Amino acid sequence: MTLNLFDGLDILLDSKPEAPTSGIYRNVMLTPHALTSAARRMFEADYHLEDISGLDAAEGYLVTYHFDRFDNRNSTGRIAVRVLVPHKEACLPSIAAVFNGAEWHEREIMDFFGVTFEDNPNPAALLLPELDDSTPLRKAADKRRRLRELIQPGTIIFKAASFDVFDDEAPAPVAETNQGSCEQPDCP
Repeated sequence: MTLNLFDGLDILLDSKPEAPTSGIYRNVMLTPHALTSAARRMFEADYHLEDISGLDAAEGYLVTYHFDRFDNRNSTGRIAVRVLVPHKEACLPSIAAVFNGAEWHEREIMDFFGVTFEDNPNPAALLLPELDDSTPLRKAADKRRRLRELIQPGTIIFKAASFDVFDDEAPAPVAETNQGSCEQPDCP
């Protein structure tokens, strides 16, 4: 039972959260390379981008895109598309060419977490002073919690064999000392 919207994309996890508590009908975790294609498909299916948020977890930065439709009678409901990027290579492709409003949200994530967005049309600081590189929402490595402690995926419909983030027996991530983000030309 996979959404046609994501068929053929690099899906790491497809799950159905407990909607009454989360407000999300579907939770899909993708690889960074699949993000732009997924955004195009959401746009073509008349979804709008509600917001983009970031979370600094032990496994890396989790960037969440919330999509919904104004007319939910024939749709699947609100969808969270999530992408996990390593702390050392905190770079994602921009979806601002698909959803104009994404440019603002991506700049906010850049300010607060230091995640860069390749091809963002205006990568200038949004809320912080231009020369401020403090990234105030980054956590110290010893303060980060594991994603499985922070997010309940709900009923798992599909999980890639290599994706063990929500497995109880998964080893703890190794703390990283380098907190820099990747240079844009080297982004995935």
